[in-house]
Amino acid sequence: MIFAGVGFAQTATVSGTAATLKKNISENFVEFTMPSEVTKDVVEKSAQYYTDYFTVDFNTKSNVARINIIDQEDQARRVISRFLLSTGVRTVNFEAKDYTIMEFYSNFLE
Repeated sequence: MIFAGVGFAQTATVSGTAATLKKNISENFVEFTMPSEVTKDVVEKSAQYYTDYFTVDFNTKSNVARINIIDQEDQARRVISRFLLSTGVRTVNFEAKDYTIMEFYSNFLE
């Protein structure tokens, strides 16, 4: 049971600084380096539910999911949290600190 829980507690990473993240969001995208356990199939299956808000381009070599936000409304950025959860991600590492998905949303996406 413990191993199953650890397998699900996955961390995605966002590169850069708060300033670069803010700039990227203003340009309607954000990039997450997904955990190695997250496959293209998982990303595509999860992304299909959120096409009203964003599209996701997934690079299988780098494991980077680029989320292309369709409309700069709060709901679109909020739904990114649901997407991450649906792929098994539970925490986001940014600027050398781990945040829960909700903490990351509140601090950087809201």
